[in-house]
Parts: sequence; structure tokens; C-alpha cells
Amino acid sequence: MARGQARDFRLDMVEIGRHLYDRKLVVGVAGNISCRLRRNRILITATGICLGKMKDEDLAIVDLDGNLLEGAKEPSSEVRMHLAVYKARPDVEGIVHTHSIYASALAYMKIHLKPVNPESQYILGDVPIVPYFRFGTEELAQAVHERLGNFRGVLLEQHGVLAVGENLWEATYTAELIEEVAKISYLVELLERLERPR
Repeated sequence: MARGQARDFRLDMVEIGRHLYDRKLVVGVAGNISCRLRRNRILITATGICLGKMKDEDLAIVDLDGNLLEGAKEPSSEVRMHLAVYKARPDVEGIVHTHSIYASALAYMKIHLKPVNPESQYILGDVPIVPYFRFGTEELAQAVHERLGNFRGVLLEQHGVLAVGENLWEATYTAELIEEVAKISYLVELLERLERPR
């Protein structure tokens, strides 16, 4: 990969980190982002960093086995989850993992997103729920791989959202759309309960 291309990806990741943080899809040191580079390498956020204050040096490059190739910091604790997706989905070039509030709440309650608007029906489609596994584990990575299939994202029980795309921005927009649909789904669920006879 040309140095200029790698630099562009780094700039995108820093910008996306701030974008997600500003929209409160991540807080503190939660969440992570990655993208596929050439020669089976992955650019991923480092562990324990705030996406809203991320700098170029807060990124690591790993191979598809998770070995650190470049960077002064260890890759995200969720590197296994990202790698499982990249290995299974050659079409995926970007991954965004958020801890967005409404999607996390629905995932915790095992409530599926509802087809509440055209975007949820025609762009997003189904968003499976991945059962709880401890973060950073091979079990979680395997469960995400199995549930994601060819979908654009999954809800992670007690954990948040994983969204994928043909590029970083598409994955970001998918994560935003999942949260928007989760908000509407929450309100619909609430209103349905209020309307039910007692």
C-alpha cells in the first residue's frame, strides 16, 4: 500500500472517531474502529483510547492472525472480533463497534429492531442479536461471525453494536442508522405497551 493511501485511512479513522464521539455513539474509552489495508493487514484503534481524542499514534496495524506489525500501542481488545469478520467477509473494508445507548438497551432486553422506516427496510435489513460473551474473547468473535452472515450489522447483547461496510464511512453510517432505528423501535415498543389493554 502506498504511504499516501495508508495516511488517508488514518485521517479517516481519526475523523470517524470524533464523529462517533460527538454523536454520543461512544463514550470514554468504549468502542473501536478498523479498516482493511492491502496485503492482509488491518488498521485498528489501539486499546484503551478515547475515540473522540484519538490521534494518529493511537492506531495499530495487525495481520489477519492479530500479530502487531506497526504501532507503539496494543490493538483493541476486540481485535479478534474484527479479524473474524474480515476473514469471513471479503466485501467488508471497514468495521465500527459502538456502545450506543438505545441499541445497547434493546440488545440487553433481546428486543429486535423493527422495520420502522424505509431506511430500516431497504438499507439496513435484519440486524441479528449476538448472545452475550465476554468482550475480547474468541467465543465472542465466533458468535459475531456466525450471526453477522451477510448482514450489515449486529446487536451485541450487553455490549452494543457492530456495523460493517464496503468502506469506513459506510460502516459508520450503518452504525448511526442502527442507533436511529433502535430509538424509534424503543418508542414503538413503549407505545405498544401503553396501548395494550390491562
